[in-house]
Amino acid sequence: MCQVWRMRDWQVSRKKIDWRHDHSHCLHCGYRLRWFDNIPVVSWLWLRGKCRKCGKAIGAAEILCEVGLGAIFVLSYALWPFPINGAPDIAQLLLFLLMLVGLTMLFVYDLKWKRLPEKPLIFCIICAAVFAALRLCAAFSVNDILQLIGTIALLPGLYWVLYKASGERLVGGGDWLLALPLALVAANFWVAFYILFISNLLGTAVMLPVTTIRKRRKGLETQICFGPFLIAGFLIVFFAQNWLLALISL
Repeated sequence: MCQVWRMRDWQVSRKKIDWRHDHSHCLHCGYRLRWFDNIPVVSWLWLRGKCRKCGKAIGAAEILCEVGLGAIFVLSYALWPFPINGAPDIAQLLLFLLMLVGLTMLFVYDLKWKRLPEKPLIFCIICAAVFAALRLCAAFSVNDILQLIGTIALLPGLYWVLYKASGERLVGGGDWLLALPLALVAANFWVAFYILFISNLLGTAVMLPVTTIRKRRKGLETQICFGPFLIAGFLIVFFAQNWLLALISL
């Protein structure tokens, strides 16, 4: 979560982030957190979710991010849809876990500030590109290439067209870029179709009533952050892809 706040500071001030000397601190009093205040989950529980110095609430987002990312790491191993038989397979799993860190940053940032910062996007794209290259090297075929091309055309391709055609009213500039690493990892047209369907279903189910209520109260349009729904849809489909693909073959 601290990296998300650092990213926010960079987006606002456009100053270079010094990752070595930009220490974590309390957002209320500026107290510099010590190493024992930064132990994931443990420190938050020990301090009861409050700053050691001023006693003000740290917030629930921090503990939810730490627990949530840890849970997804465990699920990634338990529900990994591919066989793990050697170093290339292990490398793919590790790349996926690295990409999850970037996706978590994007999830939280878009949820809080309705933007998708470029640095985590680039990081996710690099991880996904290497992931796709390893899969193609392990079992190269023309069908795999065609599946990858179809996946890219369906996910980032469709969102790019919507982004350009609507002038960012329907899809933001960061959404089609976020869809690119997801497509590279999915690398299957039907998996991409499921991601598209589940993401939009989640977005509609959650945001339609929220938007309706806000319009009635304020009479203004509500900006929708689609990134979290796209990430959630991707994770659901990625882990369940073997079962979902089996449904198609019936």
